[in-house]
Amino acid sequence: MGKSKKRILNKSNETLKPLLKRKTVINNIIKDIKNNNLREDTKNFISLFGITFEELSEAGVSYEELSAVKHLIF
Repeated sequence: MGKSKKRILNKSNETLKPLLKRKTVINNIIKDIKNNNLREDTKNFISLFGITFEELSEAGVSYEELSAVKHLIF
């Protein structure tokens, strides 16, 4: 690979946003639920990653908090 192609590939890799991981997204969703700060991003992440009640409850969200946000999941 030539120098120019290497430079172009390395430049594009540096400009990419960090990758979202499922665990990080679940933690952010839990933080938003506990702070009662349900943003549009929270709704989008729930639908994008297919987050379920079980995953959120296993991660530490109480039943009362889940019942308050069940309209976002279904």
